[in-house]
Amino acid sequence: MTDRTAATADDARVSSGKKTLQGAVILLTVLAMVSIAALAHGGPTRLGGQEWLRAVALVAGVCGVSSLGGWFVSRLGAGGPALAVSGSLGGIALRLLLPLLLLGWLSADPASIPAAGRLRAAGAGGLLVVFYLTLLATDILLHIMWGPKGPLRPRTGT
Repeated sequence: MTDRTAATADDARVSSGKKTLQGAVILLTVLAMVSIAALAHGGPTRLGGQEWLRAVALVAGVCGVSSLGGWFVSRLGAGGPALAVSGSLGGIALRLLLPLLLLGWLSADPASIPAAGRLRAAGAGGLLVVFYLTLLATDILLHIMWGPKGPLRPRTGT
């Protein structure tokens, strides 16, 4: 490998790392904006009061962890085709697993798990849909922008 090729590969790795961190910051910003909007929509004065605040916190935590985890895992695959496929599949699995587990828990019989029933009654299911879809749309846009043919992907050799 020549010095120029090695320098180009190093530049690509640094750029990929920067884009990964920038994407994480964007996802956290979107999560904060959706959380603030949800809190502004409800709160202690809303029907459900404190349970609404708990529902927002739980859903934001679950969706935030799954979205960031999925983003980081899928970005690990930027090193080649085999890693890209496995990273994408791992990212999708992580992005789906935690929200689906939360949805299953919220669907439990309120008599057996009263906390789940209270959070479901406060609107946690609807919040889960809004948070999940907003973060998924953001993730998709980030992948389009910084994908192999995306408009914001750095060009090497130009």
